[in-house]
Amino acid sequence: MKERIYEILTQNNITNEQKELLPITTGAGGANVFTVADKYVVKYINLSTLNAGTRKQYQKEFDFYRIDANKKIDFIPEIIFQATDDDEIIIVMKKYIPIKTEEWDVNLQTAAAEICAKINALNIVDYIKIIQNPEADNGNIKDEDPHPLSLSYQNWTNLQKKFPGNIDATLLEEMYNNYKNKIDTSKFNIPETLKHGDFHPQNFLKNGEKLIICDWQGVCMGKGIGDIAFFISRGTDMGLKINRDKLISDYNEALIQHTNIETSLTDLHKTVAANEFGVSFKFWAEYLQDADINKVLNIYTKMVESYTKLR
Repeated sequence: MKERIYEILTQNNITNEQKELLPITTGAGGANVFTVADKYVVKYINLSTLNAGTRKQYQKEFDFYRIDANKKIDFIPEIIFQATDDDEIIIVMKKYIPIKTEEWDVNLQTAAAEICAKINALNIVDYIKIIQNPEADNGNIKDEDPHPLSLSYQNWTNLQKKFPGNIDATLLEEMYNNYKNKIDTSKFNIPETLKHGDFHPQNFLKNGEKLIICDWQGVCMGKGIGDIAFFISRGTDMGLKINRDKLISDYNEALIQHTNIETSLTDLHKTVAANEFGVSFKFWAEYLQDADINKVLNIYTKMVESYTKLR
């Protein structure tokens, strides 16, 4: 695989020194990532090893960068070279600087909120061919869903029995019965726009004083505030000190500035709460079955707080 990447890079005059090609990581989704002479980052995907859904995601990212090639948008990675065929995808981009967890201060978080709004401002018509079948943004359960809601409820019930007196069984049942209604964000007056789909701190990089966001496999149409909700959730799990009220307010101001979309802060906050509640109830319990009581109660308490905001 490394030899194949080196062959492509050599043919396109990107490097002629194999020793300059150094692995960074192998992504869980199937991408192999390398640096080249500390100047570029190479993402290589062997399509034959992936399932249809994952192949489609990487093809979407490839097409997104291709569409962006002539736009030169300053928060999207600069692509040096990209190519694809039935068997493989290769994307070579400029190398940027990772952001350490401790660097995520309030100023960087405000900058991330502005980038979210700038993504929402992109002309969706330009990207419509790659997002023709976007997933619904409200968490609706599909027939083929590998995480049926009944299983999520059973997992939470198991935790309630494991830690008696700490989790309210009656409240769990209420959440289960009201789940679909509470996560339905269509009732909030927030229009759908282009959104990143995987908007979290680890996908941000530094380009001097500016921020870059990478990994566009999840780009889709939806409510942009959903990206902010995901940023808050993942950032909190990483240990970031996030002032959620300020972040949502910053996003709202940037949204008005870059898109002229005006909505209420109440609807934005409730949409964030709906996203947080939906993820916590439906997905977290499965991963908490062997966790200690502190971890369980941390997630449970946040879930209750989000649910309460939706009452």
